[in-house]
Amino acid sequence: MNLIDAYIHEVTKRISKEKRDKTRLELKSTIEDMLSEDYSESNIKEVLKKLGNPVEVAASYQKTPRFIIGPEVFGTYIRTIKLVIPWAILLTIIVQIIESIVLYNGEGALLTAIIKTISITISHIISVIIYVLFWITVAFIVIERSEGKNVRMPLIKNYPEWTPDNLAKVKIIPKEKTISLNDNILSFLGIAIFSFAYFNANHLLGIYTSHNKGGLKFVMPIFNQDVLLSFAPLVLCCIILSVALTLWKLKTGQWTMVIAVTNALLQCTGVIVFILMAIHPDLIHSPAVPYIAAITGTTSAKILFAIDRILFVSIAIAIIANAFDIYNGFKKARI
Repeated sequence: MNLIDAYIHEVTKRISKEKRDKTRLELKSTIEDMLSEDYSESNIKEVLKKLGNPVEVAASYQKTPRFIIGPEVFGTYIRTIKLVIPWAILLTIIVQIIESIVLYNGEGALLTAIIKTISITISHIISVIIYVLFWITVAFIVIERSEGKNVRMPLIKNYPEWTPDNLAKVKIIPKEKTISLNDNILSFLGIAIFSFAYFNANHLLGIYTSHNKGGLKFVMPIFNQDVLLSFAPLVLCCIILSVALTLWKLKTGQWTMVIAVTNALLQCTGVIVFILMAIHPDLIHSPAVPYIAAITGTTSAKILFAIDRILFVSIAIAIIANAFDIYNGFKKARI
């Protein structure tokens, strides 16, 4: 990789987007002016070493005042946040789940308990993130103001002084090809929600009525749990492969042709399993049909017809959505 391009990339990624193009041109012009006509790689390294650490160069291009956390300790500050916050969030979620399980007495609908748990957990996660960010920031402000430039934190890898040789490890990935952390988090979240809903469908997906205490009362499931669980080996296999693929995406950080092919095969398998479940004649819990007909004032035949149409539309949406996802995967992999 071109050392100059790698250096410019390391600088511009740390400044605001609206300034990147101008900074890129200025920095490239500055580097070229410092080089002779017949320059070698060693000459480039000397020039880049004179310019200094990309973190500090990026800070010099900012017209705003100095950061609260200066560039000397900013790298360690970010690594500390990346280490602490995920663990804080994970522990918060685990504590809230355990607390909800212990306190759940079986009264009221499971869906109501889940919604309450999710809302409380989100609130606590926000509080924990604010609390952790505040105290980590305060700690680093104190460290920097006391001239503790070489900050050593437990479990945090301390990098040696920057040299142009570090640029050999830099990977410039096009934005369109990148698999963002948010995408991976949403994938894990989607897998978790689907897995929980699938294996608890008989307690979660069903008909609800208003409870006399103002909550929801679960009346009966809509789906036949025995039929759903008959596909459990295939579904479990898809879940495990989906987790593995998401971890692979997380590690790679970009779309490749191998990931696109794997994603396509997994998506096709998932759609086929979904279609097999949807067309199963006993998928719907039989007592649910006359119950829905009674409360809606219609016939069971019309309810079955409506359910068939809903399942048909669901299959069509699943096919279109997965085809679009497969197309996007190959499109990004070819960039």
